[in-house]
Amino acid sequence: MGKTVERENALIIETLKWFADSSNEMLILLDSKGRIKYVNASFEKNLQYDFSELVHMNYLDLIHDDDREKTKEVVKAIQNKNFFSPYTNRYRRKDGTFITLLWCNGKAINDGWVHAVARLSEDTIENFGKDLANYIGANNLFDISEEAADMCDLEGRVIFLNSAFEQMYGWKSAEIMGKTLPVIPEHLQYEFGDIVGEVLVGKKLVHRQTLRMKKDGTIFPVSLIVSPIIDDTGRIIGNVAITKDLTELLETKMLIERQNEVIAEREKLLLEITENISEVICLFDFEQSKFLYISPSYEKLWGFNIEAMYTDPTVMSERFEPEDFERIKRIFSSPCNDPVEIEFKLKDIGGGEERWIRTKVTPMANENGQITRNLSVTQDITEWKKKDQMIKKQDKLGVLGQLAAGIAHEIRNPLTAVKGFSQLIAQESKNTYNQIILTELERIESIVNEFLMLAKPQEEMKFVNREINVILQEVIFFMNPEALLHKVQINMNFDGKLPAISCEPKQIKQVVMNLIKNAIESMPSGGSIHIATTLMPNGYVKIEVKDEGMGIPKEFLNRLGEPFYSNKEKGTGLGLMVSYKIIENHRGTIQFTNNDEKGTTVTIMLPSGSGE
Repeated sequence: MGKTVERENALIIETLKWFADSSNEMLILLDSKGRIKYVNASFEKNLQYDFSELVHMNYLDLIHDDDREKTKEVVKAIQNKNFFSPYTNRYRRKDGTFITLLWCNGKAINDGWVHAVARLSEDTIENFGKDLANYIGANNLFDISEEAADMCDLEGRVIFLNSAFEQMYGWKSAEIMGKTLPVIPEHLQYEFGDIVGEVLVGKKLVHRQTLRMKKDGTIFPVSLIVSPIIDDTGRIIGNVAITKDLTELLETKMLIERQNEVIAEREKLLLEITENISEVICLFDFEQSKFLYISPSYEKLWGFNIEAMYTDPTVMSERFEPEDFERIKRIFSSPCNDPVEIEFKLKDIGGGEERWIRTKVTPMANENGQITRNLSVTQDITEWKKKDQMIKKQDKLGVLGQLAAGIAHEIRNPLTAVKGFSQLIAQESKNTYNQIILTELERIESIVNEFLMLAKPQEEMKFVNREINVILQEVIFFMNPEALLHKVQINMNFDGKLPAISCEPKQIKQVVMNLIKNAIESMPSGGSIHIATTLMPNGYVKIEVKDEGMGIPKEFLNRLGEPFYSNKEKGTGLGLMVSYKIIENHRGTIQFTNNDEKGTTVTIMLPSGSGE
C-alpha cells in the first residue's frame, strides 16, 4: 500500500514538472530571502542558465539595476499582503544582454515563499508604437474626440495623446511621448498597476472616479474609462484611457448640496422655533378636512396627543364650552375671507384650573385665489387675563379709595359724637340695649377706619427696612393666645438668610393678622396654621400662610379682594380688599389657592433689597 502511494506521488510530481517544462511561460519559485529554489525549462532557456547555476542565487542579482527597487517592492507586497500587480522588468542573461519579462501572476505560499509566472516581452517602444499606430489608424476618429484620450504600454509609458488630452492636462505630446504618464498624483501612483491588473485578467472596461494632475500642478476630479489594446495574436499590449473632467459636475453637485443644506438648516431652524415657542401653530386643509401640521407645543398647551388631533380634529370637543366649540367648528368647517380672532375657555378634565385661550385664524388661498387652508396661531392668555383682572381690581380699589376719602371724613365726626353720647347714656342707664348699640358703633368705626386705610395716599406711608421674620414673629406672638383658644397651633418655618425688606411694619402686621384670623375662622374644630418664608431666585421674599380648613369654593377664588365681596355671613370684604391694597402699595402680590388635600394657601411676594 505504502509503495503504491509513493509511486503515485512520484508520477504526479513528474507530470507537474513535465507541464512546467512544456510551458512557454517562465516559472520561478523563491524562498523568503529571495533565493531561487526552482525555475522551469523556459526560464533556463531564455536566461541561458542551467538550474544548477541558478539554484540558491538571489533573484535580484539577475535584475537590471534600474528595475531592482521596483521589483523588490512587488515581491514584498506579495509576501506581506499577498497582493500582486502585473509589471515588467529586465533580467540579465548569461551572455550579459538583458531581456524584458512581463510578470503576469504572483502568489505567496507558506513561510514567505513566492512563486511567479512571466512571459517574454521582446517588444521595444518602437515596435509597440507601431502596433499602437496601427490601432489608431483603425480608429481614425479617435483624435477628433471631445474626450481626452491617452494610450500607454503596460509600464505606463505614453504611446499616444489626442488634442483633447493636451488641452485638458496642458502637456504636449512631444513632451511626454515614451515617458511615464505624468498626470497621476504621487499618492495615487498605485492606481495604474491596479487598472492594468484588471485589464490583464480580462476586464474589457475599467471605470474609476479619481483625481488627476495638470501640468501646472492643479489636482482635479475625473472619471476614467480604461480598456485593453489587443494585438493580432490576442496579446494585451497596452491600454487606452478616456478622461472626463468632473470639476463642473462636482461644482454643480456641491452647489445643489449647499442649497439642500441651507434648506435643511432653515427647516431645522423653523422646527426649533416651533418646538420652543409657547404658541401653537396649526395648518388646516378644508378639502381634506384635517390638519396638515400641528406644532409640538400643542401637547404642552392642550394636554392631548398630536397624533390624536391629526386622526380626528374633533377630539378636543369635550374640553370646550358648547357655545365655544360651535364657534370654532364654524371657523374650521367653512372658509372665511378675512382673518378671525376668538377667545375661549379650555376646561381641564382633571379638575385643574380653566385656561383662557386666544386663537388668530388667517385664511390661505391657492394659485386660483380660492381659500383652501387656515393658518391658526393659538396662545394661552390665562396669565394675561389674570393681570387684566388685577388691573381692573386695582382700578376699583382706586375708585373706592377716592370714594372712601369723602365718606369716611363725613361719617367719622358724627360717629365720634354718637359714640361718646352713647357711652354716657350707658353709664347712667343699665339698659341692655346700650351695649348692643356700642358694639355696632365700634363695628361701624372699624369699617370707617378700613375706608380711611384705602384712602391713605402711598406717599404718606413711612417705609423702613425691617426683617420680615421679626415682623411675623411679633404677629404670631400676639395672635397665639387667640389661636390656642380655638385649638389652633401656629407652626413656623422661616428662612434664616432673608434680606431686609422696605415696608411699613404696621400695615404688614395688619395683613398677616387678617390672614391668621381668617385661617382660625376656617377651622372651627381646630387644626394647624403653617407660616413659612423663602428667598426666591428673583430676589423676592415669599410668605406662605397655609391652613387646614375647608378651602375656598372655586367660584369665590377669582372674586376675593373685590369691594364688599365676602363669603362670610357678616363679612364686608373690606379686610381682604385692604390687604390687597397694602401689598400693592408695597409693590408685591397676594394670591389665594386651594391645597390638594384640604385648606387654603395664601402666597405673598414682596421685593427685597436685592429684588428692587
